[in-house]
Amino acid sequence: MIKLSISTDEMARTIISILALTVIIMANAKTFSYRFKSTPLPIAIQRIMENNPELDINFIYDELENYTTSATVNADNAYSALRQTIGLNPVSVIKSKNTYYVEARQHGKYTYTGKAIGTDNEPVVAATVMLLAPKDSTVVTYGITDEYGRFSIPCDLQKVVAKFSCLGHTTIYHRCNTFNIGTIILPEHAVALGEIKVAGDNARLYADRSTYIPTQRQKNASQSGSDLLDHMAIPQLGLISDGNITTNAGKPVAVFINYLPASGSDLQAMRISDVKKVEFYENPSDPRLQGNQYVVNYIVQEYEYGGYLKTFGHANFISNPMGELLANLRLQRKRMTYDIMGSTYHYNRGHIGSELTETYRLPQDNGDVKEFTRYSTTSSSKDKHDWYFATLRATYNSDNIQASSQVKGRIDRQPTLKRDGCVIYTPQDYPNSSYSSLFSSNSQYLAYEGYYFFILPRRNSLTFTPSYSYSHTQENTEYEETGYSRILNGAKDNTSKVAATLKYSHDFGRGGNLLLNAKGSYEYNRTRYSGSATALDRAKSSRIELEAAYNITVGNFYGATSFGWDWDRLQFNDFIDKPSTPKANISLRYAPNRHNSFSLSASYESWLPSPSFKSDKIIEASYLMRYTGNPNLIPAKSYDFDFTYTWVPDNNFNLSAFAWAWFVGDRYVYDYEATSTGILRTIKQPMGSFIQGTYGINGSARFLDRSLVLSGRIGHLFNHNGMPYNVNHSHINWYARARYYIGNWNFTLTYSSDNGSADGCMNGLWAYGKSDWYITVGWSDSHWNIRGDLFNFTRWNWRNSHLIMHSKYYDTDEIRLNGNNRAFIQLSATYTFGFGKKIKNDDEPSVTGSASSGILK
Repeated sequence: MIKLSISTDEMARTIISILALTVIIMANAKTFSYRFKSTPLPIAIQRIMENNPELDINFIYDELENYTTSATVNADNAYSALRQTIGLNPVSVIKSKNTYYVEARQHGKYTYTGKAIGTDNEPVVAATVMLLAPKDSTVVTYGITDEYGRFSIPCDLQKVVAKFSCLGHTTIYHRCNTFNIGTIILPEHAVALGEIKVAGDNARLYADRSTYIPTQRQKNASQSGSDLLDHMAIPQLGLISDGNITTNAGKPVAVFINYLPASGSDLQAMRISDVKKVEFYENPSDPRLQGNQYVVNYIVQEYEYGGYLKTFGHANFISNPMGELLANLRLQRKRMTYDIMGSTYHYNRGHIGSELTETYRLPQDNGDVKEFTRYSTTSSSKDKHDWYFATLRATYNSDNIQASSQVKGRIDRQPTLKRDGCVIYTPQDYPNSSYSSLFSSNSQYLAYEGYYFFILPRRNSLTFTPSYSYSHTQENTEYEETGYSRILNGAKDNTSKVAATLKYSHDFGRGGNLLLNAKGSYEYNRTRYSGSATALDRAKSSRIELEAAYNITVGNFYGATSFGWDWDRLQFNDFIDKPSTPKANISLRYAPNRHNSFSLSASYESWLPSPSFKSDKIIEASYLMRYTGNPNLIPAKSYDFDFTYTWVPDNNFNLSAFAWAWFVGDRYVYDYEATSTGILRTIKQPMGSFIQGTYGINGSARFLDRSLVLSGRIGHLFNHNGMPYNVNHSHINWYARARYYIGNWNFTLTYSSDNGSADGCMNGLWAYGKSDWYITVGWSDSHWNIRGDLFNFTRWNWRNSHLIMHSKYYDTDEIRLNGNNRAFIQLSATYTFGFGKKIKNDDEPSVTGSASSGILK
């Protein structure tokens, strides 16, 4: 193991040196960075002059006031900045000595104004408007419509003829009797354009990202954002199940919509028809993506005003009956967008339980070891669960500011989780018996999340993300076994969390991008136990993080690296610990062309132990099993390595080969200590290393004009779990899928093999999951999307996964019962209704998030 030893003074000197170097470079770099949105051209130029008072720019305000700009400006000199600001407007820039002259190319005593729209009432963008002389139809002057279809053209003649033309629309001539031409409708061209096929355009691989354009067919068939990724079959992403988005190696992927953070509920509520492009990033340079290692960013249609209502619902039948409803309302006025979302989930089911075989090896006072098995099985059960979400978000967008504030709450109730069953001992040193267990919980969660992004002059930007949450959780358990006393346990927890991140970014242009990150977080847990243990635990954890990151693109190469330090303060009751650890990341990506890319990354970080692991109270679960925590836990160390090769030769084929390895050091682990009368489960640190890796390939192929899509993945997972378990595992898993589109319908057949995986790195459990197969039938139109799924109709037993664990004194062999792999039908539907003009930034508020607590688990 490699140990990094860097003193705090050395770290401080390093950070000060980086900051000083940044200031020097910024002071000598003459850069211009702006983002305009329908800004009048004179105001845009004035903004440049205000931020750069040494510039001498001459222009006549009245000449330019009819022109607007929506340019994103990134330039190293004033001339380039002015040209980028002007864009396609008929305006010239002339430099004479140290003075810049900005002049309109068109002059006239009169100004002709109007607007061009299509038959769908949407603006016709970039249409050419020529003003022709009324006598001989010679061109006098011309103009181009802006993003709203508007135009304003100076001219010296009266009663000219306006000629409107645009690709895909019929050319229109209009005699101008007044200077206000009004709204001109350009019908779609009567002759249909021939089909144009451009190979490779739907997917492009760049040095710093990959971009994928969804087809209309894929969007029509999708009910949510995660559904869309599934239909697009992006090669770097694994099989998307229950809305979970991961890489092929199983690593989590952060989700953004128009560069704003999004959650699974956001993806359910988004308007799929508005998605224009999907971007996949590895260690992105864009500060808005908040330094996440893997990112999917949806680029969606921007809107002017209006809103939409989307509802979503789904339900299960035959097995595991449940239902979920979600509704999202969006409204926008000018630069403000308001989102209101609500969601509810309910299930009430039986057949929840397990068949558990426990093996005990208890050392006796005479030196012997007493070994016996305890077999328990569930004969009846009842599980009821309800939760309710509500959220409100307000978003502001301007040329240089993107701000979002969100308040959300959740009520989570599990009033009944009841199990009854029997217990059999072998040999029968204990009498066979029956048992009954009852669990109930109730939690409330309230949170605020903010996101504030500012574009500053000279290619600088600032991102501030504050958050606060409060949760209250109450849990009660009751266990009774024939011949033994009833065991009652209760816990009440109040948890407060506050965090804030400040990120500063400077773009050096060709010289790369520097990101400085400062983050602070604080969590306070207050947990009161009753029953077999009576106590009040108070846990406080705080962390300060400082990090510097740099990335650069040179030709077809992209490189990113970061280094930071975490300072922690962990307090549990009277015990205080102050560990500090470094973290680092390096990533390289090479895209020799738009069809191939290679990426390699390595990272090191530390993990704070959950407050729920730090209680030293002993909780009695049964007369043979007790458990406790460890207040002395410190952060564990994590190292991982990742390699990916992606090949997209054209629109019909793609393939990705991947490999990933993960190593955990100084890990805290569940360990089982034995006495002559039972087992005490503790948490110890440091224990043996945990190593896991996987490699494989993922790809898809499209046939019959892309109506038939075949996709699949195969991977090999290996795992080493060191002391106290000392076990190795290996498993090959794969899936295959066939999907067919015809008209408004789509049909899918999916098979996923049985699988094996470690149940986290804290325990020795290895889980074997069953195979799945299912058929999906979907239909959609402009408002409705209806889908039915038929799962596992050849399997009618309730057994799900098989978990095995071996340790020195205690083994478990458990078959879980829940019906998740049993035959059932799922029906789901969405209805979307839009009104007004399309609005801006199609990112929905998040209703995900749940109460956290410090209750010992």
